[in-house]
Amino acid sequence: MTSKKQRLFAYGLAIHLLLVGIICYAAFPTQTPDEPIRIMYQTNAGKVLFEHHTHTDAFGYGAACFDCHHHPSDDEAALIACGQCHQGPAEDGGQPEVCLDCHDESDIEDTEMSSRADAFHTQCTECHEQFGKGPPSGSENCSACHVL
Repeated sequence: MTSKKQRLFAYGLAIHLLLVGIICYAAFPTQTPDEPIRIMYQTNAGKVLFEHHTHTDAFGYGAACFDCHHHPSDDEAALIACGQCHQGPAEDGGQPEVCLDCHDESDIEDTEMSSRADAFHTQCTECHEQFGKGPPSGSENCSACHVL
């Protein structure tokens, strides 16, 4: 059996180590990433998990920011979420009805405002077809991307 002195020493050491751990945890907080690590898109067809690292890493798809975020085309610091323009129906409020509401015709390729779902489907399927991943566009295999 251990002596009372040894137990007090062990308890004291445990308390000190706990305090040191708490202080170190509070003194060195983790940095918040500049971009979201993962995004879970909620859709009528099921959830879609998007991982930035997989898409931007050289061992993944190696995509640049502007491969997906087409607006603005010259300022990486001003990238905006797709949902700011490509939202649901216009009655949600705030959605431009056509791209020309905000852009000059010479600045953009397609002036028709697509819905968020259509914009994602077009962007995602074209890129995944290029890399040979995922179902071909127009495929009925929704569960390849959408988790039901």
